[in-house]
Amino acid sequence: MSVHNALFVNPADLPVETRAIDGNTVVNWWTLLENNNDTGVVMGIAEIPVDAHRPSRGHLHPQAETYVILSGVAEVHINDEPPRVMNANEVVHIPGGTEHIALNGSSTEPLRLLYIFSGIRNFDEVEYEFPPGA
Repeated sequence: MSVHNALFVNPADLPVETRAIDGNTVVNWWTLLENNNDTGVVMGIAEIPVDAHRPSRGHLHPQAETYVILSGVAEVHINDEPPRVMNANEVVHIPGGTEHIALNGSSTEPLRLLYIFSGIRNFDEVEYEFPPGA
């Protein structure tokens, strides 16, 4: 039996990555897990600030993605369906190729969610597509 070491990660020790439109933040994120030799999982924490820019469209990618709401209120848009309000500890699994976006549904608290991709080893493998207006 081979021995594997546990991997401990603290987001405070990681660089923050940001997506902005015209200088206005849409989302900040920290990639917690990737390039792990024994998993095909990429996972991280995304934070949508209270005053974040609200794109009119979402994004899509061939990979399926799961969101676990950690804190705050999420306004989740899937394709052209009416938005769904989600709270802490709720989960949504989004099939690959589905347009989606999570927006902050609170005027007082950032939205924090855990995102999970399975079947890939590196965040760079996620092939993002942004429709016009996204």
